[in-house]
Amino acid sequence: MLSGAAVPTAHSAGYKSCWGGTRRLSPAITLSSGLTMAAAFLLVLMVVGAAQATVPDPCQGGPMSWCQDMATATQCGREQYCHDLWDSLAMGDTAKGDVAEGDVLAPGRGKKCSLCTKILKQIKAMAGDDPDEAAVEAALGKACQALGKQLGRVCKRLVKKYREEISEALQNGDDPQDTCAAIGFCKA
Repeated sequence: MLSGAAVPTAHSAGYKSCWGGTRRLSPAITLSSGLTMAAAFLLVLMVVGAAQATVPDPCQGGPMSWCQDMATATQCGREQYCHDLWDSLAMGDTAKGDVAEGDVLAPGRGKKCSLCTKILKQIKAMAGDDPDEAAVEAALGKACQALGKQLGRVCKRLVKKYREEISEALQNGDDPQDTCAAIGFCKA
């Protein structure tokens, strides 16, 4: 240390001045410094917390987020859940067009296509053969409940986001696969 530098001591709560005398620090200055440090620390914590809160985490979403691909399923610790979901979506007859050929093996876009197609087939079945707007609206309200808890949540989000497109497609008698391709869930 330099001689004559101001050095606070543990006992005096003061410092030696460069002119040889001891000066006392006021308690307000010491308290104020402590509060300033605490406030600065809290500010840093809030900024870091806010920065982390703004980063989207696929693991915080639902099955559509977790099961978008195998890497995300693994990252979120949802491999078994996603395999079960993909298997349930792939239960169908490929010859009838219920499931696309690669859907059983390829998670991701193929699974989203299967999910969308399954949901729209359920809605179409509930709306009837030649549905009017009222029948379609009633089917949109009931179909998601009929799909169970897991698929029901995904169904509700799909219907909420694409309600107009789905309603129009059902009234026009469009095929569910074509409708899902039009809204980007299946390859055209």
